[in-house]
Amino acid sequence: MGNCCRPSRESKIGLTSTQDYITPSGNIAGTFAINPANFIQISTLPITKDYEIGETLASGSFGEVYIGTHLSTGIKRAIKVIYIAEPDKNDMEKLCEEVSVLKVLDHPNIIRIFEVFNNKNKLYIVTELCTGGELFERIQKSRRFGENQAAKYMLDIVSAIMHCHNQNIVHRDLKPENILFENSNPDAKLKLVNFGTSKFIKPEKRLSQNIGTCYYMAPEILTSTYSKEIDVWSLGVILYIMLSGHMPFPGSNDNEIYAKIKGAPLNFMHQSWLRVSEEAKILLRKMLDKNPNTRCTINQVFNDNWLQTRGLSKVIDKEIEADSLQRLSCFSTHSKLQTAIYVFIVSQLLDNSHFDKLREVFMCADKDGDGFLSKNEIEKATEDFNFKIDTQEIMKQCDTDKNGLINYSEFLTATVNKNKAYCRKNLENAFKRFDKNGDGQIDKEELRESLGKSAYESIVNRMVDEADTNKDGKINFDEFVEHMNKYSKEISEIV
Repeated sequence: MGNCCRPSRESKIGLTSTQDYITPSGNIAGTFAINPANFIQISTLPITKDYEIGETLASGSFGEVYIGTHLSTGIKRAIKVIYIAEPDKNDMEKLCEEVSVLKVLDHPNIIRIFEVFNNKNKLYIVTELCTGGELFERIQKSRRFGENQAAKYMLDIVSAIMHCHNQNIVHRDLKPENILFENSNPDAKLKLVNFGTSKFIKPEKRLSQNIGTCYYMAPEILTSTYSKEIDVWSLGVILYIMLSGHMPFPGSNDNEIYAKIKGAPLNFMHQSWLRVSEEAKILLRKMLDKNPNTRCTINQVFNDNWLQTRGLSKVIDKEIEADSLQRLSCFSTHSKLQTAIYVFIVSQLLDNSHFDKLREVFMCADKDGDGFLSKNEIEKATEDFNFKIDTQEIMKQCDTDKNGLINYSEFLTATVNKNKAYCRKNLENAFKRFDKNGDGQIDKEELRESLGKSAYESIVNRMVDEADTNKDGKINFDEFVEHMNKYSKEISEIV
């Protein structure tokens, strides 16, 4: 059991397959659809071809985390290096469950993955860079948070975990050290990180591996099999710490901590609890219920009255909201190639500065907090404005992965400032990424490789034919730009 209480920044590699993963709409993962996961690929080229490796951010038994600068865009990213004794060259995705999980997740409060490199027994996982430090550090500095601040932070992370659970993913190591601030601003957004212990789990399946960090481990991990309920317990521990500055089940060693987790009653005896409302304590009792069968679900936590009332963000600027929803309703693409380029640019070439206001609009519209917008949520979001929308048309144009919902990346693709996002520089970088051999042309095999192994040959052929005006079976850069200009009504012509 001693190995369960892992150091904060340790990670591990697990074996997995997404073969059985089912999307929220019931489609089997792997069915070809254009989404950011298409472009998160494993490269065997040297990482230094695309990144300049900078200072070390963290280190542990898994390896190190560095700051890396993307050479084409200048964007700084986090590069996690994992040392591998015997890499599986046939299926690297099976070697690292963290990659498989992050490819599926798409949420404003979950770290974004960009790409993976496999270089000489080292696996490099490239994600967005968070520079604001850990939630743990801010707790230490403040000692404890007021109820409004604690609820605001908790609501963001609960939404992220609900997104995970709705896609049959359990995190298994939730703690303040794995929750980072995007930047150092006082109102910086939180990002859930470190999915090295996460696992795909079918609704009827139970797990048995003792894993996690001791203070945050649910009692059933120590005594029996478990499922997604363990994440709710861990969030309860985090909320308890944020409100009081103390652990709910402290101890001088692992065994003492485990004993209290299994047997000691939850109490609010410390004087720090005198100023905390009864509503907050009621929620904590539900989250830290030792019986996983009666413990509240993540959806129940999200809908808790105290959390919703205390954790509501500031009012969204109505002009920005109206503009974003108008763009959503007007967005259209007329070719799969154009859709693919849009999705690639938004998911791979833009930093968060393009998305700050859009993220607020998305989360405000996402009333149930699952990280998706349904037709009903879109209709409700536009009720206050004087323009009509056709939700059927929005789904047709914006739902690029065809799962019947608008996910976060699809929303950003449709609502981002087109003139800034789809500028010539970004088109050049996109073209270079698709032009694998660097000969100035994209052939059908290169396009298929760029879109991922699930891309159908017939679709790829049609995508090339749509842009190939000189009919040589390839797309040069002029044809590439001409094709994007042809259908981009709201974008100034790219010259």
